Amino acid sequence: MNKVASLRASLCGVFALALLFALACGAPTEQAAPSAPAAADTQAQQAAPDATAAPAQQQQAAPTATTALAQPAGMSDASAGGAAPTAAPEPTEAPAAELGAPVQADLRVAITPPYAENLLGWRVGGTNQGMLQPMQEALFQRDYQTWEARPMLAESWSVSPDGKEWNIKLRENVPFHHEEDTFGVSDFVFSFQLWSHPEAKTGFGDFWHQILGPDSDDQRSYDVDALGSAPTVTEVSDSEMVWNMNRPELWIPFYASEATTDPLIYSLDYWEKVGEGEYGLNPVGTGPWKFVNYEQGARLEYERAFDDHWRINPDFDTLTFFFAEEDLTRVAMLRAKEADIAEIPRELQGEIVNAGFAITQSTLPAFMVWIGIGGQYLEDRYDPNDPNTNVLVRRAMNHAIDREALNEAFFDNKMELMANTGWHPTDPSFDPAWEIPAYDPDASRQLLAEAGYTDGSGPNIEFMAGKLVGVPELTEIAVPIISWLEEVGFEVDAQIGEFQPIRTRYKAREMNGVLWTHRTGFWPAGRNMRVYFVSPTLAGAVYMYEDPFTEDLFTKWQSSVDEAERLQLMKDAGQYMYDQSATMPLGFLFAEFGINPEVIASYSVNNS
Repeated sequence: MNKVASLRASLCGVFALALLFALACGAPTEQAAPSAPAAADTQAQQAAPDATAAPAQQQQAAPTATTALAQPAGMSDASAGGAAPTAAPEPTEAPAAELGAPVQADLRVAITPPYAENLLGWRVGGTNQGMLQPMQEALFQRDYQTWEARPMLAESWSVSPDGKEWNIKLRENVPFHHEEDTFGVSDFVFSFQLWSHPEAKTGFGDFWHQILGPDSDDQRSYDVDALGSAPTVTEVSDSEMVWNMNRPELWIPFYASEATTDPLIYSLDYWEKVGEGEYGLNPVGTGPWKFVNYEQGARLEYERAFDDHWRINPDFDTLTFFFAEEDLTRVAMLRAKEADIAEIPRELQGEIVNAGFAITQSTLPAFMVWIGIGGQYLEDRYDPNDPNTNVLVRRAMNHAIDREALNEAFFDNKMELMANTGWHPTDPSFDPAWEIPAYDPDASRQLLAEAGYTDGSGPNIEFMAGKLVGVPELTEIAVPIISWLEEVGFEVDAQIGEFQPIRTRYKAREMNGVLWTHRTGFWPAGRNMRVYFVSPTLAGAVYMYEDPFTEDLFTKWQSSVDEAERLQLMKDAGQYMYDQSATMPLGFLFAEFGINPEVIASYSVNNS
């Protein structure tokens, strides 16, 4: 532990990108997080602590270990939105709160830069699209407490008993920001064509191609169909459509929601008028904020889109994301009041609190953190000489690292340790008999000996680490992890820097002999299986573990419409992944970030 602490000190020392609004001495007129405290009144604002003169009680305060304010239920087929051919429930009204008045016009947010930047979200995908969600909306949204589907641009929906036909009615008269067109069926189809574009970087592009695209691996709808039109989507009217999908899928309101970041809606009318180049320079959407200015690597600026947005009216006139790679830069920006919200590593949060600022956290777990074990591919990419393909080596890796020491040194004991990557205890397919891998260097050495490494030199592996928004500690934890692996015999080539090279290699399925730090949102097991643990044939995205047994289980799961059968299949998949030590699970984290209480009276992210 002392070694880890010293390593931590030697390293100089989230905000969720899906930010749509903040409670800043006031709250949106709709959909305030139910568990968020009421905003401060004017008197409280005037009494907010100064950045340089903190009260004594605040000087002695420090971030405390996270206790779960709430835990989401595991997502069932019913909450996913497709268990039965019935209309979606009406959204729950948010409770009223006592609100103050905004004290400034601009909301300023300092975050780790996305590892790829482009204002056309489908060209960067995943995490990188989060900064675009203030501007663009999706068909659905989620209740993160229950996982239930809620209307967004889709008002109601139903699904046939076989899970292949979806009828979706859209909200009418929702304008795009250029105010020359309103959202309709053709805009959805055009957006789907971009998500599944041959050059798309979206995590779910293959998924959308498989359910709505041409019956060909070599052709995409963008190339062979007229823009805004696809044979699988019947336009009943401009605000109603029927999907006749290529296979069953019960989780459509999940995959087409803001939760997955990919399915942002684009304007066909604007695209046809200005072309892709201009769209990428001056994008439009239907969200409560509209694009103003972008400086790559520096900032992204929005302003209030409409006087009265159909869904939510922001408290601020403008919203600015500042991109700051260095942790200490974001700390300095908050302390200098150049940012109102800032992503602060957990090890530096005490400094912020002592300076009179506050640390706030998401109402639900927001991140899942683990170490990927690359090279576990199907036959077309399988390398029998890759040590990562040996289950004994993978078990040795898991017993080589001290998760409790990492938690204490880098996460202030705020991480809920994880037994099996992708399965949280609240998920219906979780098995409480699963155990968190114990730190046992002797057992690790013994497992390596059983794997054939008996001469004192262990396997040669690469270890890659890069920062991702929300968990800036990903590069810092690599140092002790590499040290522990070397102590039990592994020979490690360390590469610590940007995340983009990691993504490039795992997307190309070229991670043979590689370990890498990774984080994702807090998701149900079915989504995690699709993204991380199946091959391209089944529309995987990260290809972290491929096996004929799990391929078969997932194929049956996604084709079944029987809830009991699907639950058992997902349980079987989880058990197999656990038995195979498919990854090196670390834990679950709440999103945490620093706020200036003079500006932000209350802010609570209810989002994965």
